[in-house]
Amino acid sequence: MNKIGILKQIKCPTSYEDTLNESEIIGIMLGDGHITPDNRSIRLRVRELDFAKNFKTLIESTYGIFAPLDNKYYYNCYAHSTLLTQRIINLTKRNKEIPEFVLNGTNEIKARFLRGFFDSEGSFDTIYNRRQIVLTQNNQKMLLQIQKLLFDINIQSKYVTKRTGSDKLIISLLENLKKYGCLVGFAIEYKREKLREAISYLEKCKPHDKEKYWDVLRHWLNTKKSLRGSAKERLINWETYRSWVYGMKIPCQIKKDIEWGLVPEDYDILREKYSFLPKIKTT
Repeated sequence: MNKIGILKQIKCPTSYEDTLNESEIIGIMLGDGHITPDNRSIRLRVRELDFAKNFKTLIESTYGIFAPLDNKYYYNCYAHSTLLTQRIINLTKRNKEIPEFVLNGTNEIKARFLRGFFDSEGSFDTIYNRRQIVLTQNNQKMLLQIQKLLFDINIQSKYVTKRTGSDKLIISLLENLKKYGCLVGFAIEYKREKLREAISYLEKCKPHDKEKYWDVLRHWLNTKKSLRGSAKERLINWETYRSWVYGMKIPCQIKKDIEWGLVPEDYDILREKYSFLPKIKTT
């Protein structure tokens, strides 16, 4: 590539659609993207042809430059442009940080960034009955920022700190996977298929009646019946009901809901009665 080609002008994003595309490009770059040592090119090297083609399309439509694609061991898509490379370096602090225009952007901008990053770094955990998207990162700051971006578009995720190895961000539960598919999605077909399979599997499973557990706590509080009477009416084992109400143990499903931030609107009222419910921020 000669110097003239390297210095060829790029089209800077001016439209909202171009900004959406650039946010996805940034997500891909922070995941699997690479800046060449001479600061003249950016590259995506992946196993998935559809992923490489998507990156090529995004680069060409957003910046108006040619992005060649080859198949040497992996699929490689390049963008030979000093100006574009410098733009990526400036936006991402040399491919290390999420840009402010993403962190403070609209929900659509955040979702497109997340799509690019999860296409690069996201994987599926389907061991036993688990169906969840897993993001593994050794950059705690970035992982927490991504969790915040997911929360901003109403997708709950769980941050898991590992004693050894990298921390993880987990998107689980049927409602969160459905929201992810609707609001974010994947450009990679096999990941789209895995998400469809995960949703289909969870929809066919006998669901835990989550509201049942919260309703049990409401029932005794509101009806003022005896514990035995309430347990019989709600079809709950008497000893189990007693241990819940008196806080000797917290129902596993309620504990799981709280961990994921899925709590009912009357949580504060219930907590006034049931001291075993932890104090959390509900708004």
